[in-house]
Amino acid sequence: MKLTFKTWIIFIILALVGVAIWYKLSLPEFSVVDLSIDKNLAFKKADGFLKARNVDTSKYSKAIIFNADYNVDRYLQKAVGFKKEESFLRQQGYDLFFWLIRFYQENQKEEYNIWISSKSGEIIHFHHAIEDTALRPTPDKEIAKNKVQEFLTQNFKINFEEFDFHAERAEKFEKRIDYSFSWEKENICIPWSKLKDSGCAKLLTGATISGNEIVEFYRLRLDIPEKFNRLIQNQMSIGQLITSIAMFFYLVWVAWAIIIIVRRRNSFLMHLSKRFFILIGLSILVLNIISAVNDFQDILYSYSTGSSFKAYIGYYIISLIVSFLFASLTIVMSGIAAESLRYDAFQKKKYCSFFHYLISTFYSREVAQSIFLGYLVFLIVMGVQSFLFYLGQRFLGVWVEHSRLTQLSSAYIPFLGALILGYNASLSEEIVFRIFGLSWAKTYLKNSFLAAIVVSLIWGFGHSQYPIFPTWFRGIEVGTIGLLFAFLFLRYGIICLIVAHYLFDVFWGVAGYLIGKSNNYLFYSSLFILVLPLVFAIVAYIINQPDTEKKISFKLSSHQKYNLEILITYIYEKLQQGANINNLKNELILHGWDDILVELAIKELTLRREIN
Repeated sequence: MKLTFKTWIIFIILALVGVAIWYKLSLPEFSVVDLSIDKNLAFKKADGFLKARNVDTSKYSKAIIFNADYNVDRYLQKAVGFKKEESFLRQQGYDLFFWLIRFYQENQKEEYNIWISSKSGEIIHFHHAIEDTALRPTPDKEIAKNKVQEFLTQNFKINFEEFDFHAERAEKFEKRIDYSFSWEKENICIPWSKLKDSGCAKLLTGATISGNEIVEFYRLRLDIPEKFNRLIQNQMSIGQLITSIAMFFYLVWVAWAIIIIVRRRNSFLMHLSKRFFILIGLSILVLNIISAVNDFQDILYSYSTGSSFKAYIGYYIISLIVSFLFASLTIVMSGIAAESLRYDAFQKKKYCSFFHYLISTFYSREVAQSIFLGYLVFLIVMGVQSFLFYLGQRFLGVWVEHSRLTQLSSAYIPFLGALILGYNASLSEEIVFRIFGLSWAKTYLKNSFLAAIVVSLIWGFGHSQYPIFPTWFRGIEVGTIGLLFAFLFLRYGIICLIVAHYLFDVFWGVAGYLIGKSNNYLFYSSLFILVLPLVFAIVAYIINQPDTEKKISFKLSSHQKYNLEILITYIYEKLQQGANINNLKNELILHGWDDILVELAIKELTLRREIN
């Protein structure tokens, strides 16, 4: 497949337009991302803080993850819009991103949780969990309140003249009473809806004292109205329901793929490609395991000390392996069946599957240009997505919650997590939804455009669990991109789509490091995984093996070669008896002969006749 100069110009122009649209509409969402404080420095600060409180941290297990105040981010985006949210965060000194460090012991309730700003390195929240039966002296309530005020003033420079008293709570335990106090900042009441009694968010500071110890404190916390949280829960549950329905179709496809494999178990296409898809499945399995190890801090942080650590890890490992095996098997089954279906549905479109590359090469200039095209498609899709969001927000009342995309920071190697995410998503979704899904739909619907609509909508609504409201719009947005992908798949093949999909997912995994404020390691490692396909393209361009399909006969097993000779002899005798070649071909396929072997037998017979 060679693209004309005119085609390249069109794609380059569209890519530039896509970049311009994205730059205008989506770039600002990363302006508040600040990762100046890395994981190691955050841990040192947390450890030093506890040691200053005479805590022997060597007795505790540790876990550290990166987090963001997603509920606050969501609320402010909805209530005041993105630009005003950024201004509010800056004016109030509100830390949206932080490192969360946990010091814990197995089967012990007592533990320490420390929130450290990724921007300044300050401790913005602290919680010391102690046993309910722990004996502590109970101070007078007013004395306790004064101690809390003194603590907040000394540590956070809180000017209580700017705050009104908000609430107090006394919690009585068996051997003590703990007091909690909070204050709300004056003139801060942020409504999210014009409806009556919908509530408004208030900016609080506060602490909890147990005996003579401040066991919890927070510098600033946005108190979000309950009605807003209930609205979000309702919307998210609808999104999960829609995703589950789409997942049902996904499972139906997987089951259908298994049926196809059983029915066409003698298919040459499936036998030729099965080793390739098994390798893909194994690579996804291995990479998922690596990803789980890479995210081990998340696993540690989620551990409940009320249970056995070994039991927790054992259950976690088993459940992960089962899910990873299922994911890999679905890709293998779908891929193997897809090659056979694709040959039936799109026989003349040889670049729409891996079969052409398996009998030619992956190291050709045609592959290199497909990868280059993938980069342009990626930029185009970025613009399309931003524009769709803009239209939805402008005319349909859509609310898009912008994600800051820094969740990979908890990993030991953040860029590795993004690479695995992009690799798994691009291969699995393009195999299942493009090669298999479109071929399956075309086979039964008999129309490529209708097939593209059905598959794209299933793919689109399968992403409805993301926070975009109303949830149906996510299906429209991703489904529209799916239609674009379907067109590109049928016109330019699978390679450019896999590259574009990989780049899209990887970019959204590392965008916070590339565009926000981060260290050099995060920036350059993120850039590295984005140029990996380009490196392969350059290698393929230099090697420049011919994009010519080799004779299929060299891939035949001895058993298949024997059957081929029988088939050639049978076809020859039937032709001698006056049979029509097309009728004979259809009859053989109808009786279970592999269509490619039948075509190969006819070609071989024709070649022998010409030689003789």
